[in-house]
Formats: sequence, structure tokens, C-alpha cells
Amino acid sequence: MNDKTENENKSQNVPATVDDGQRGVVPTDGGALSADGRGGVPSEQPPLRVYDGENERGMGGGYASVKGKRVFGGVDGLVWITLIVMTVLCIAVGVCSSLLTAHFMKSGERPPVIGTGDVQQNIAAVVSTRKSCVAELACGSLRGSCVIMKRSGNTVYAVTNAHIIERYFDGGILPSVRFYGEDIFYAATVVGYDLHYDVAVLTVEHKTAFTVYDLDGSDGFSPDIAVNEGDYVVSIGNAMGFGIAAYDGIVSRKSELLECNELFDASEKKTVPVMRTTAVINAGMSGGGLFDMKGRLVGLGTYRMSNSAGVDTDGGASADVEDTGFATPVSILYSVYKRILAQSNGGEVGLMPITLKRQIKIDHAENAVVDWLGLPFRFNCAYIGGKLTVVSLDLASPPANVNIGDVITKIGDVKVSSDICETIGMLLRYNRGGAGNSLKLTVARGGDERVVTIDEYRYAI
Repeated sequence: MNDKTENENKSQNVPATVDDGQRGVVPTDGGALSADGRGGVPSEQPPLRVYDGENERGMGGGYASVKGKRVFGGVDGLVWITLIVMTVLCIAVGVCSSLLTAHFMKSGERPPVIGTGDVQQNIAAVVSTRKSCVAELACGSLRGSCVIMKRSGNTVYAVTNAHIIERYFDGGILPSVRFYGEDIFYAATVVGYDLHYDVAVLTVEHKTAFTVYDLDGSDGFSPDIAVNEGDYVVSIGNAMGFGIAAYDGIVSRKSELLECNELFDASEKKTVPVMRTTAVINAGMSGGGLFDMKGRLVGLGTYRMSNSAGVDTDGGASADVEDTGFATPVSILYSVYKRILAQSNGGEVGLMPITLKRQIKIDHAENAVVDWLGLPFRFNCAYIGGKLTVVSLDLASPPANVNIGDVITKIGDVKVSSDICETIGMLLRYNRGGAGNSLKLTVARGGDERVVTIDEYRYAI
């Protein structure tokens, strides 16, 4: 027990942020056609006319050089005219397409689709097309990253981790952003944030030098993106505060609960839903993007595992656990990002309160490890056998039509999967005072299903 406690004290999950004042580099271990076009020898040669080019400028057709004289052939002339016209048209179409593509991409249009079928080519394509979607972020002495989500006119929207802008909360220091390939940091405005899920949205008034894609509003940013364990991914961020860099890896675990320090208070702990990856998420890469092989944003780099005091929001070098980084999955990020945009008051967004826990006992089973969700519906659930099961009720005011042992099969019209991140993401789309439809839960008991309506929570994004 003492060894376990000592090891737990030495290993913790910390935000991947770097402090300029304490940044350091630490080593790591470890058959030819004839002139008539029919083939063979023609029975009769076409007539040729010799001319000097001075008195017959009006003549059309193709030209060739024969014994110093220019000659004209009627059939060949039409062929050459056709070829020349087609070539000119192809060049014109190509130039116009390139100009139009460059114009629309620079205006923040949909990102190009990636998917060659070859992993190495895909990785290279993702790095090439998505590095400009990630920018450096500074707030006081802290350095991190942010992902460009869209542009409206010259207003650029970016999503990042809230812990990077700690100096904004405790000292009123505004964050600033340096876009890929540029020299200057530009002041940013905080649109809103959520401290529990560690997400913040910023805007910057600036016309970027490089292409800015609208990930928001495209297939490149959706809660329905399928992610599987073993999928190749690329993490892009402001590695060690030295500039935007990219690293490849795989998805180690697509969904799990992670215990880590509360923001700005290391004495308190919280449990958050994350995705685990071998793609590097080191100091300075908090708020950077995790992209799949189609260039879609599947996560936001947030935490890394450290076996020492680590690099917390105050910076400092540490010995990191290799090949272990944690990202906020897109199923969570999408809902929090959209809720922040919907509220847009510069403060903390009001999200559905969900309490998460791991490793509790159910029905007196010793050492039962389950994912437990404390919900504001007068009942709580846990994943048992891959099913979202009701495990406790508010005895003072038990809900109608819900009993212990019931299984939640749908949230709204969406089936509940065994992925706890997806489930939490779906719930976070609803909130008190929302303007949309009431939350409806489909509950199964003994082979029968019924719909339970939660009127106080409504769709809010």
C-alpha cells in the first residue's frame, strides 16, 4: 500500500504548457500513322502549296519546314489548329481554377480532402495542409497552442485550452496569437471558456498571410467522426514553445476517464473524459490539434503523463512518460465549443453538471471498475457491461418511470454507445434554459422501452 501511494504521488497528469521563464530541454532515453491519318502508305499525297509567307499572310493551317520552304497541308492544318486551341483552353482553365482555389481557400473555405490510401503520404499531406491551422498562443509567460476554427471577414476564431490563459484569469493579461509563418503576435479576445473541460474560444482581428480553413462548418469538425483504436493521427502544436511542429502516432484508447489536477488548484482533483494517443503532446502543445488521416480534427491536445512534478501551468522541465498523451476528444470538444459560441459573453459557459468517477463498487463486487456518471436528473448511471445503466436514485425525490437497473438506450434520437466520451458529448448539447427541444431519454426495462422527457434541459447548440 505504501509503494502504491508513493508511486501515485510521483505520477500525475499535467497540462502540456510551457513557461518562457523556466523552459529547458531535457534528454530522452531511450504502328506509325501516315499523313492521311489512316495508317500505312497513302495512295495519293495531299496537294502542297509553296508560299513565301509574305504575300499569303491570310493563309491558315499548320506549318512545317521542308528544305527551307514553309509548306501548308490542309488536313494537317485542321489538326494543328484543334491541338493549339485545346491546349490554350486547357491552360486557361487550369490557371482560372488555380486562381479561384487560392482565392476561396484564403477566404477560409472548406479544407481539402485528404486520403491517398498510403499512410506515409497521408501523414505528409496532413502536416502540409494543417500546420497553418494551428497557431502559437501566449498569455503572460505561458506558451501554448490554438487551433484555427473559422474566419468571418478578418475575424479569426480559435479554440484552445483554458489553462494556457491562466494569467488572463488571475491578472487580466490578454492572450495573443502568432499565426503560422508570421512574425508578430496579435492580441486576442476571450469569447468564453469552460474550466472543467479546459476549453476556451478566442477571436483575433487579423488577415492571415497563409490559408485559413473553416474546420467549423465542414466535415473536418464533427462529433460524428469515427475514431478507432490503432488509427494513425498527427498532433500539431507549439512544441516546447519553439514553434509549430508535427508528430505522428496512433490512438491508444479512444475513450477513457482521467483523474488530473483541477485548474489553478493542484490540491484538488477532477475526472475528465479523454482520448489517449502516442502522438507527442509535450510542453507547449496544449491547445494544439490532433488530426486523423483525412485531416479532420479529432481532438485537442490537453494533458501529458509525467513521473515527476511535471510541467504544470507554471512551467518547468520534467521527465515525461513516453508515448502517452491525452486529448480532449472531438465528441466533447464540439459540444463545449458550440455552447461557448452560443453564449459568447466572455465568461464561463453554463454547461450541464456531470460528475464523473472511476473504480467504485457495484452490488458489493470488490474492485469493480466502472465509469460512473452523476447526472442532474435525480438518478445516476454507470457503464456496466458496456450499457449505460441506472445505478442509484434520489430517494428524497425519485424520478417517475426510472428504476435502478434500467438501461438508457437513446439520448434524443441518437443511440447510446459504449463510448463514455460520446455519451457525455451528447448530454452537453442540452442545458437549462435552452431554446430547443426537451431532452428525451429512451429507457429499456425487461425488453420494453419507453421515453422519459426531462423538460428542464433543452437542446442548446
